[in-house]
Amino acid sequence: MFNSIYVELLKLKRSKIMIVTLAGPGLVALLFFALQASGANLRAWPFYFFAGFTAWATFMLPLTATIIATLVAQLEHGPKTWAHLLALPVPKWRVFAAKAVVTLGLIAFMSVLTGALLAFGGWLAGQLNPENKLIDPAPLIGLAETMMTDDDEMFGGEMDMVLLAKNWKWAVAERLAYIYLSAFLLIAVQLWAALKFRNFLIPMALGVGGGFIAIFAQTSQYGIYFPWLMPFNTLGFMPEKVTMALSLGLVGGFGAMLLMLIDMSRMQIK
Repeated sequence: MFNSIYVELLKLKRSKIMIVTLAGPGLVALLFFALQASGANLRAWPFYFFAGFTAWATFMLPLTATIIATLVAQLEHGPKTWAHLLALPVPKWRVFAAKAVVTLGLIAFMSVLTGALLAFGGWLAGQLNPENKLIDPAPLIGLAETMMTDDDEMFGGEMDMVLLAKNWKWAVAERLAYIYLSAFLLIAVQLWAALKFRNFLIPMALGVGGGFIAIFAQTSQYGIYFPWLMPFNTLGFMPEKVTMALSLGLVGGFGAMLLMLIDMSRMQIK
């Protein structure tokens, strides 16, 4: 299995996948750096990160996942090397599993890079424009806690206090991981379509169409079941909804990956 993954990684050298891998997080970070530096002050680091994560989860992650899945499949579809690849003395499922692992790995790298570039952009914006320097809310929360009584309900019962908690750095990292894990179903669907159809327009149309529908499905009560909205729903203020989106995306993603391996292993690709 490790050899199959290594071979897939070597193939990336002759593709443009790494450009997409760097461009997606870079565009999100550049946008919020420009906003923060130009005066659209988000005040505190947690708000800045969550605003950036919203753009990542809603638009850039689904888009780049679509492109990466398509490019991974086109490494074989383009030069028509499926017949040779599947004739090798390894189980067919291992070939497709390696592609799935590489795809998930690339998007995991993009997720971490998004968080890192957002942090750098926020810091740099504060250096260029000290008036808009982002603050660490942890000391303020500690002060507020000393002034509160048991009867105080400063933010309402349904407000997600994780944004204002003293361990906001952990909360930010946790939500970034949630976004990635809940995207497994979306990634699996896109990769399955990209591998199954030689014409790259089909998975691209699926991804663009899914993203378009997601815009209008955000307010629907059934939107939580839509794969393209699951990453976005992990950023909500309702713990039940966050857990539901994470569970559906993660479990559904593994299930879809398994079905993809079974289906693709039975196909006779020429």
